[in-house]
Amino acid sequence: MAFDRHSDLRFDGWRLCRGPANWFTFLCPDSIEVRQTQTLIELRMKDAASDGSPVASKSSPAPQSIGIEQPHVLSIVTWWDDTNCDSPRRNSPDLSVLFPQVEALQPERQLDIAASNESWSGTSRRLKSACWLARIFGRRSSFDWRLWTVRHKKLMIVATLQSHERRPLDSAFLKFCELVLSTLELADQPAWPPDVFLKQVISVARHHFPLLQSSASRGFSVRLGSSEISLSNFYRMYLQQPQNFRRIIVPGLTTVVRLQELGPDQLAPPLDQVKERILPILSSEDAPRSNERVQTPWVGGLCVGYVVDEDDSYRYVHQRMIEAWDLSPDDLHDLAMQNLRRYAATHPLEVTMVGDDEHPRLLMPVKPDAYNCSRVLDPDFHGQLRELFGPELIVGVPNRDFFVAATMKDPELISQIRKRVNEDFTTMHHPLTRRLLVVSADGVSEYCGP
Repeated sequence: MAFDRHSDLRFDGWRLCRGPANWFTFLCPDSIEVRQTQTLIELRMKDAASDGSPVASKSSPAPQSIGIEQPHVLSIVTWWDDTNCDSPRRNSPDLSVLFPQVEALQPERQLDIAASNESWSGTSRRLKSACWLARIFGRRSSFDWRLWTVRHKKLMIVATLQSHERRPLDSAFLKFCELVLSTLELADQPAWPPDVFLKQVISVARHHFPLLQSSASRGFSVRLGSSEISLSNFYRMYLQQPQNFRRIIVPGLTTVVRLQELGPDQLAPPLDQVKERILPILSSEDAPRSNERVQTPWVGGLCVGYVVDEDDSYRYVHQRMIEAWDLSPDDLHDLAMQNLRRYAATHPLEVTMVGDDEHPRLLMPVKPDAYNCSRVLDPDFHGQLRELFGPELIVGVPNRDFFVAATMKDPELISQIRKRVNEDFTTMHHPLTRRLLVVSADGVSEYCGP
């Protein structure tokens, strides 16, 4: 679940939560635990017996206290309805599927949001037990429920709340759920889910490169000609800017086609032609990759690879290249680090600093760059960071283009960084690691603190 700040003063102290694929956002207080798996979101009290009730600011109509004997759960399910239907579609799904054996049903007040929505309340009976004695002598218990449905373009959002057996819905928690759902804001242009995205990529590939065979491949990838392209990073970029689908996909596909057209001399060019353009680059040890790629394990679930920089793109160094160059892996690393220092000198790092000159707390790059996190490999860069933060410091590298460095003296700050790194690792393209690193005089190691 991704969280962020918001600007609604009525809900001071609440956090902004993002739904799957950035389809929607909603606000929620810290006293509510938010869990997300695939397209299911669950909201429940962190501690039902405590006094930490979900309360908004004084200007908000949120309930002041919620006394709940057992945790109630608000479930939100979202799916992409890609069916083609000329007739108007009903907002609500089939109630008999969600709540079998409905005894009572009535419409409720709609949510005050921009999207088309409906609200229903009802009572249902539990299904009969499989035991024949229970079917004869047992009495099936009933439960109350509330249903909210929201339709926006091809998105369908269904939120449900269910009472405990033979108990009415808790009125305070019900009001709280209505309040949370009233903060729903849906994306103007909802992003496609992965399966639809894959189909659209294949369609674009067939349109732009009709002479090459295009098809879905293993996992979340597409085969174009003789190349297999993983779509994971493209999809992460697309989720951030779905309006730029073609701007994201077409250059990537074009680069792959261009590489297929290169001859042997171009695929493994002479060393003197590319010697000054070989740079190190970090990647996740879990990222899909070719076995021919030159790569060595590092720390924190990271690997060090090497690329030939092509200005607007790069291509990885493969084993057959260093064999043709007569370079050992160590020679390759030393050459790449020399080039990295030269790159850092001609591309000075512009940073945002939190704290003052005497007591800096946090530092991060202003602009994304494919080699930002590669700088963490350089002992010279370690020295610059240690001059700022002291003998030891924390570094987070959630994705290729971004890192954060911070003092070790503030445990609360480290906790906040860990949370944000984890969120960015989940949502940003070219993810590296959710683990934190420690930079010290001994080099770089994995942070093992709380």
